[in-house]
Amino acid sequence: MLRCIEKKQRGKELTAQEIDRIIAGFTAGDVPDYQMAALLMAIYYQGLSDGETTALTKALLASGDRWDFPDEFHPVLDKHSTGGVGDKTSLLMVPMLAAAGYRVPKMSGRGLAHTGGTIDKLESIPGFCAELTRAEALRQLSEVGCVIMSQSEGLVPAEKKLYALRDVTGTVPPPGLIISSILSKKLASGATHIIIDVKHGSGAFFASESEARAFAEKLVSVSRNFRPKVAAAITAMDQPLGNSVGNALEVAEVIRIADERDTESEVSRLCIGLGGALLKLAGEAESREQGEGILAQTIANGKARDKLYAFIRAQKGDIEAFVRAMDDLERKTRVVKVTAQSAGQIARLDALSIAQFSHRQGAGRTRQGEPINPWVGVVLHKKTGDTVAPGDLLAEAYARPDCDENAVEKEVRGAFTIRKQATAPKLLNTIIHG
Repeated sequence: MLRCIEKKQRGKELTAQEIDRIIAGFTAGDVPDYQMAALLMAIYYQGLSDGETTALTKALLASGDRWDFPDEFHPVLDKHSTGGVGDKTSLLMVPMLAAAGYRVPKMSGRGLAHTGGTIDKLESIPGFCAELTRAEALRQLSEVGCVIMSQSEGLVPAEKKLYALRDVTGTVPPPGLIISSILSKKLASGATHIIIDVKHGSGAFFASESEARAFAEKLVSVSRNFRPKVAAAITAMDQPLGNSVGNALEVAEVIRIADERDTESEVSRLCIGLGGALLKLAGEAESREQGEGILAQTIANGKARDKLYAFIRAQKGDIEAFVRAMDDLERKTRVVKVTAQSAGQIARLDALSIAQFSHRQGAGRTRQGEPINPWVGVVLHKKTGDTVAPGDLLAEAYARPDCDENAVEKEVRGAFTIRKQATAPKLLNTIIHG
């Protein structure tokens, strides 16, 4: 292990055999955390080649179980996002794909820091159960067509252990480590076709579009060494996605979109774009546009709504109780209305500022296992490119009952920049195919 650490510190490439032994030893407890941390820091500065990233993905994958699905389930579709603010695409896109007749086994995680987690959002629904056995997940896939669940304990345990160490040693960022983490989990979960939503902007992991593109190209390049087909989408996250940020607020937004059969919302348009690219990747559509048409129809005809309700109820979620809780939201939080102080157009709506506010109110966690407040967050009434006059409602902040209203109003208003003229940003920039 010491020789491997020193080798990587010098910028030399580790062999597949060395990486196999390192991961096997770390998983078994034979490689201590302090040595693995030293190696991770060397990787932080020296990076991983495509060959090393491929070898690490294989080693992580070999540490646990792999799910395989019967032929009649194929193609098995999945999606992943690198994380963003108000990113609720899984909540709508998964039932959309199921409504179009496809099997979608989605394993999701919880949020950490300002980035929300899909499981946290779903658990704001009373009774919702994210912990399913393989048998339960298979039964639900057969009967409903989709499932959103926590990562099974038996899948890539080495990745969980390695990520926990990366998280506390400041070594999360290296692209090779991120790619091996994403791909090992997705490959283990049995999908045959996967789209990865790579986000850039103030509320995303990648600050610039060029960084996101470089990451997406490396990810797709490494994925070619494995059986599933992978595409990457580069999407903008300078402002929050959709009109809500916060666990229960985001679930409520998706339910509203499905109930109203709204194909034009920002969330719908992104889900349709990502899903269309995924259907083309899987050979289920001749073009992305044709795939988009298939998925837009699932919203318009109400079938996506039916699947959304069906999978939530299959996982013991009580939608009616959730709706009642949302109707009572003003008793659980203090609602602060934030208005414009000048006329013009919204030139910028800083996603990170909105996310950090929501996090400080209790919507996110600083440490794994920390409890969260599912009710707090922000509902946006104006977004980038919108015209405003003094006194117009910009947002409603759902804050802790003991909050300082003036401080809340000032903080949320500070996320908005108003100028004489502005344009709305493009949502989905490009698709990189595997």
